Amino acid sequence: MSLSLESSFFARTIIAKVSGLLSMVGSGLIIHDVVLRWRRRKGQEALPTVSRVILSMSLADLGSSFIAHFIGTWMVPSGVVDDSFPIPLAAGNEATCIAQAFISSVFILSGASSNGSLALAYWLTICRGKREHEFKKWNWQLFLVYLPWIWGVMDASIGIALGFHNYNRLWYCDTLTASYPSKTQWRPDTAAAFLGVVNLLIVLSMFALIKFVHSVEKKNDSHRRINDPRSEREKRQTIQVTQQGIWFILAYMAAWWPAIIALIMYEKTPPEYVCFISAVYPLQGAFNALVYFRPKYIAERQRMISTSDRCVSRLSVVLDTVNLPRMSSENLNGLLPKTPTKRERHQEDPPLERNEPGVNDDVNIENGEAARNEKDKLKTLPRIDENS
Repeated sequence: MSLSLESSFFARTIIAKVSGLLSMVGSGLIIHDVVLRWRRRKGQEALPTVSRVILSMSLADLGSSFIAHFIGTWMVPSGVVDDSFPIPLAAGNEATCIAQAFISSVFILSGASSNGSLALAYWLTICRGKREHEFKKWNWQLFLVYLPWIWGVMDASIGIALGFHNYNRLWYCDTLTASYPSKTQWRPDTAAAFLGVVNLLIVLSMFALIKFVHSVEKKNDSHRRINDPRSEREKRQTIQVTQQGIWFILAYMAAWWPAIIALIMYEKTPPEYVCFISAVYPLQGAFNALVYFRPKYIAERQRMISTSDRCVSRLSVVLDTVNLPRMSSENLNGLLPKTPTKRERHQEDPPLERNEPGVNDDVNIENGEAARNEKDKLKTLPRIDENS
């Protein structure tokens, strides 16, 4: 049984509000966790670049989920009629539609391009071996963190200036589509930049990460070093971070690609498929939250199994609502652990005995020289005659 067009419009409007609310909760939890971990860092150091990109992406998803999906048709002009029937729950006017079109386009484009920045950051970190001190340079910060927002503001401003603010026949106003006498389709400049650059970057990064994981696992199977636990631990964590990047890319694809397919075949999209899009397209923030907290949940589950601890729920620990010792997910959602320095490696080694040759010989020599210097000083002091 197929839905009528009017029933489809009403269903997609309500479903998008529910999905948008879930996405807002997921994005809010990510923002809360990133900010909380930043406050806990010693010396108030800056966040790792990958964590900054995740924070930027979550802020964009939170804004788009609220203004485009949750508010939705409430800002669409109430007099707009689509296919001979009024738009469901439309209660706005031309000014609210323009405002929603600009703000939603900024958040949607910034969030989508931040996903591309995140995929690129994971690829540079894992496949090219870039470290955090390299990402801290202003050009990488501009490209990975701030360029998505610059592009979102510029594209939305161009759309408003060209008069492309309109109801997109989904459930909100935007500047990404252009209305023509016979149909509604994507703006050519936005489609070329978005489909041709962002999605291509994401797809290439995902295949590169998958290839890297396969090569590392194959190398481990053929050349496993039993006597080097540190190397095995670093390889295992490298694979975990790579898998985390792949999961973020899959979360983006699950939310965006069904909508992209529908926008490409816009006039031929069946109503049932549009209702499916209204359920998954606004869920970007919820999908990201599942990926973000996944390593922490797995670590907490293993801890509870090993300690037989069932007093506190895993969810409360994962969302940081109780104060228990736990594994930080920052390494898995951020950059790889840095290579230990000589001093750190020396601190991990067992200390040498006092009478053994080695590093402590220098300490003994320095102590002997200090004692001889004290004796020389005492010899130079003037003697006091006891009879005087």
